Amino acid sequence: MSDDFSDSVKRTIAARAGYLCSNLECRVPTSGPQDDPAKAVNLGVAAHITASSPGGPRYDFNLSPEERSAASNGVWLCQNCAKLIDNDVARFSVEVLRKWKADAEAEAKARVGKVTASSISDFFMDVSVLNEDASSWNRGANTILRYTLDREENLIKIEDDLGYLALFKQGGPIGPLEYVMSPTYCPFKWDFPILDFKVLNNRQSPLFLSEIVFDIQESRPDPTPLLTIKRDAQQRFAGELHLINEGWTNLTDLNISFHLFPGTIATLSDILSPHPHSIPVPMLEDSVEVDVTEAFRKEGVDIDGLILVSNGRWDQDVFVAPTADGSEERMTEAEMQGRWKICLGRFDTEVGTLVGEISFTSAANVGLKNVVRFTAPVYLVNKNRMGIPKPPSYKYDSAFDVQGINYQRRVQISHSLQPGEADRFTVKVAVAQSSLHRFRATLRDVTGQVWQSVPIQMDCFVPRSRRKRVGDAISPA
Repeated sequence: MSDDFSDSVKRTIAARAGYLCSNLECRVPTSGPQDDPAKAVNLGVAAHITASSPGGPRYDFNLSPEERSAASNGVWLCQNCAKLIDNDVARFSVEVLRKWKADAEAEAKARVGKVTASSISDFFMDVSVLNEDASSWNRGANTILRYTLDREENLIKIEDDLGYLALFKQGGPIGPLEYVMSPTYCPFKWDFPILDFKVLNNRQSPLFLSEIVFDIQESRPDPTPLLTIKRDAQQRFAGELHLINEGWTNLTDLNISFHLFPGTIATLSDILSPHPHSIPVPMLEDSVEVDVTEAFRKEGVDIDGLILVSNGRWDQDVFVAPTADGSEERMTEAEMQGRWKICLGRFDTEVGTLVGEISFTSAANVGLKNVVRFTAPVYLVNKNRMGIPKPPSYKYDSAFDVQGINYQRRVQISHSLQPGEADRFTVKVAVAQSSLHRFRATLRDVTGQVWQSVPIQMDCFVPRSRRKRVGDAISPA
């Protein structure tokens, strides 16, 4: 037996939602006039939060028949959303639907007896994303993080656009990035997304905006893997390849396979496997220093001889170098240079270039092997170490969770707009790590009027190496 809603209960559920779909990302009107002046059209459904009969979506054995057929167990939806919630029960849980119902009824209650921008064109609001000036950045366009915006019929999409990340996803080839000279210790020009609000008051009286409310339907972490190679810009790490994890998932079962060529190679040539050299790395959490001296040794470099000569000293005009048996050997400058050249072999410029690929697995693709091609120079000797529109009137800040469902962030603002006056302000949204977010932004004025954006879907990229700055930016809401 099915505990269905009566007609009067259905009308109550619809009226309490203002005859709008209760899905935060939909909110379409569900009723209106037909061409026949005596009739109306209804596209709404009084959907059960917990099913009306056993075997249905989210059925609750603990409810009585009266509770199942009560208005409290119903949520008003358009026909599309009603079908959606029953086809994806894991995503649309009882808690989610009750939150939809509560928010929709609260919004409808706030609109009763008040004029909103949806009823007359007295207020205009536009939400976009702002990219900061990167003209002074000189490390390549593919290391600049930009946010792109795409407007669909009922959705704003904000996506992060980082050329290096796109290249990495395509399998490379990637090369070393600059870390050392950066005061922020990050190879990318990046920042948190800055939401750009533009508003226009078309009313005949002043308007005083007092608050922005972000209703976040969902936030979830982005486990997309990303590793970089740290450039040895100051030649301090002889014989080492530095890998840094800039994604937010640990990388496992790494294997670095490569050819080794004398000198530096600017571009990656078509080098086919099998590669003569291979180095396994069990785990990459934050960073790892990979010793590649054995590969140089196999290519004819006398690594032990280089170490001995490197540890030598000058005694006036005589060079004194330790020997393998613990004694010392004295030689002229010409003899020392000759010994040095013999130890280097065909790597006479004191540098070799690794050309190959790095394979790994990650939590983002369990059971799938990822492969990225790379090229990176490794030195044999340390040199520096022994051994446009109008600017916004105000900038605000907020912070979203990395993971969460149906929560709010409120930003207190203060803007007055005279009749016909426009204004612009921004909200920088900080997050603790790379994550994906779905939300709406609502502007409120001092009288309680509200203006709501269309749903916004926003991707946020945060380099793992910026954890310290992120920790400073994220504060309790």
